[in-house]
Amino acid sequence: MFDRYGRPFLKVRYVVNDECNYNCVFCHFEGQFRRQGAYLTAEDYGFVSSVFAYFGVADFKITGGEPLLRRDIDLVVANIAKAGAPVTLTTNGYLLRRWAERLSAAGLRRVNVSVHTVEPDKYSKITGAQPGFLNEVLRGLFKSRELGISIKLNAVVLREVNTDRKSVKELVKLASLLGASLQFIELMPSGQGADVFNQFYEPVETVAKTIAELGGRPVGLRKELHNRPVFILGGVSIELIKNYGNPTFCNGCSTMRLTSDGKLKTCIYAEPAVDLLPHIRNRDVEGLLYAVRSALAQREPRFKLYSS
Repeated sequence: MFDRYGRPFLKVRYVVNDECNYNCVFCHFEGQFRRQGAYLTAEDYGFVSSVFAYFGVADFKITGGEPLLRRDIDLVVANIAKAGAPVTLTTNGYLLRRWAERLSAAGLRRVNVSVHTVEPDKYSKITGAQPGFLNEVLRGLFKSRELGISIKLNAVVLREVNTDRKSVKELVKLASLLGASLQFIELMPSGQGADVFNQFYEPVETVAKTIAELGGRPVGLRKELHNRPVFILGGVSIELIKNYGNPTFCNGCSTMRLTSDGKLKTCIYAEPAVDLLPHIRNRDVEGLLYAVRSALAQREPRFKLYSS
């Protein structure tokens, strides 16, 4: 299925809750309002995933909030996995160690864990968590590696936090120890990120320069993921994500979001969203198909290559 700009619908992000045990200074809440409630059940996710897979969706990502706060998160993973496409989960990692075995058994194939810095004091300042939480995150990461779960580290690019040579080198070293990939994500002026944008914004090109100074080399673009530039440094694959104000990024977007209350968002910035909840609850395949087509008809790049 395609939107009118020729972009396929291949990936979906499930916002499975809007609660979090952290208070990151830049959180964008996945573009949804807080405390929406009406969370979909694990079985609901199984149904909608099977329909999405029939449409051609080939990648399911679970996010939040903090998804590991859901007591049934392993059942959510298991039901989504029945669709046959890869299931990944984005988390702050604090609860990962206690969930890792059940998530692996349920069919989770990869975790994206937010580690913006390996310095405990900076970590605490950015996340609102206690400095000691970082050690628990690291324990969860190494437990996941032992279980064979693929790992990607997420680092939001933040001025005077993680763009210098020492900080980038430490994150690359951690990724290397974990056999993980690493991605640097440019700060977005969305959600709480809008409040701290002027304080913390640093263009992702600063990180690209630092990577080059450390001996990293560009190896191309990930066209299936928003045309992301990819570098290799110390054997670690590093992706750079410049999402705001970037038509090239939008042009390569094949993702939509399903909020915790069953709304399909065509873009993190887009309102209104298309309500899928009645069709999901009623197991109405035809109604769901019509609603998704309606969303695709509304879908357009937030930042266009050419203005009309």
